Amino acid sequence: MWHFAGQAEHRRFDSLWGRRRFLATMGLGGLYFTTRGAFAQALVQTPAQTIGPYYPDRLPLDLDNDLLVISDSITPAVGEISWISGRVLDSRGQPVRGALVEIWQADNNGAYIHSASPIRNRDAAFQGYGKFITGSSGEYLFRTVKPGFYPGRTRHVHYQITAPGRSAFTTQLYVQGEAMNNNDGVLSGIRDTTQRSAVVVPWVAVPGSRIGELGARFDIVLGFTPTENPAPARPTLVSMSGVVQGATTYPGAAPGAWITLFGDSLAPSTRSWQTADFVNNQLPESLDGVSVRINNKAASVYYISPKQINVLAAADMTAGSVQARVTTAAGASDPVTVQVQKFMPGYFVLAQEYVAALRADGTYVGPAGLLDGVTTVAASPGDWVLLFGTGFGPTNPAPPAGESFQGAFPLANPATIRIDTAVAKVSFAGLVSPGLYQFNVTIPDLADGDHAVTAEVGGVRTGKIGRIRVQRQMSAGIARPLPHADGQILARLLKVHVS
Repeated sequence: MWHFAGQAEHRRFDSLWGRRRFLATMGLGGLYFTTRGAFAQALVQTPAQTIGPYYPDRLPLDLDNDLLVISDSITPAVGEISWISGRVLDSRGQPVRGALVEIWQADNNGAYIHSASPIRNRDAAFQGYGKFITGSSGEYLFRTVKPGFYPGRTRHVHYQITAPGRSAFTTQLYVQGEAMNNNDGVLSGIRDTTQRSAVVVPWVAVPGSRIGELGARFDIVLGFTPTENPAPARPTLVSMSGVVQGATTYPGAAPGAWITLFGDSLAPSTRSWQTADFVNNQLPESLDGVSVRINNKAASVYYISPKQINVLAAADMTAGSVQARVTTAAGASDPVTVQVQKFMPGYFVLAQEYVAALRADGTYVGPAGLLDGVTTVAASPGDWVLLFGTGFGPTNPAPPAGESFQGAFPLANPATIRIDTAVAKVSFAGLVSPGLYQFNVTIPDLADGDHAVTAEVGGVRTGKIGRIRVQRQMSAGIARPLPHADGQILARLLKVHVS
């Protein structure tokens, strides 16, 4: 069952995941690797625009997708808080995963993080630059402020998108309704009026936000189709961002964490592991002849498809620059370089970058209608919720290597979880199935709306923010064991895989 640890359970925490449930549902893993995508009905190719003179000449210390707060600062940037989201799509409307999305912009005062910025009174609390790597739905998300004005330009946000195997594409996003839009030379330089309209979007109030947050939706349509690059018979890994952390899709790997690999001809079939793939309780190291080695250590293979593989990295990998390789019946791929870090924490997400979270009654946390066929409701201050992630480092004691297991294994290093800028109370943090970490946290006293969720372990902060929906009028969760959410709910969400 889903357990919420009370005070008496701090030392001993019963397992969420027996072997049978782990095999049936992959401990939520398939859900996070296989987000349903939506497709554009009428596609307009996004116009390319100048990169501009103020691409950062000195990058900030923090490079994540939360531009409002730098590292662990408790002082947020000044301005109208804005959530910018959208999808990266190819010319047919198919989502592009593994695309690096970079944004940079002026702060509320109109100043850039650039030595030549025409406005000098820069807000030191504003990050000014952020990046995000798209998942299976092509979605990206940034939390920022509405950009200010500087001489000669209307409000805008710079974008650079680098899809796997492609050259960088640059464009800009504008604020609908700004009077200066009509006099902006860069914007008016887009001759095609339909394309010009595609980069000018509404920035509207976020429903339920008590602090006046704004939301902007900007889909980016790139001018290529996958058929332009026919797949070779031998497996090929994407050279850039081809091996990423399974929850955040950030490049790199961590010992004992879920990892996703992207490429071509990676497998002759599409499937996840089944009960028959386990021998003597050992996690399978090959599916249909497909195997993966990272740092010359075999990874456990959960899911295979021609363009994507999901694996669990060996727990005894050492940190540093290592090689990853995929082997099939057609041969071995050329190795790609992967940076292995001891800690590479990240939360799994459900959709639209809402973190995977469960209330005490077993209901998923999120705005209504977030997942097809699944009830999602907001959390309330004081609720106990479960969060899930991977890459949070070793446990004490350690689970049996390369095996499915029962029980729960507490983190060896304490994790700090923040919801917005508030530190959440954590009553349990540890592994509940191979590679899957669970955190039992209490929602702090926060206003209605979406709040960023971050974590830190071993001095490493999550490189990508998620968000959680908070609503005060919801009934609070109860801090005691309650019936688990039906495992079949998870199974229904594992049906669609991107290949």
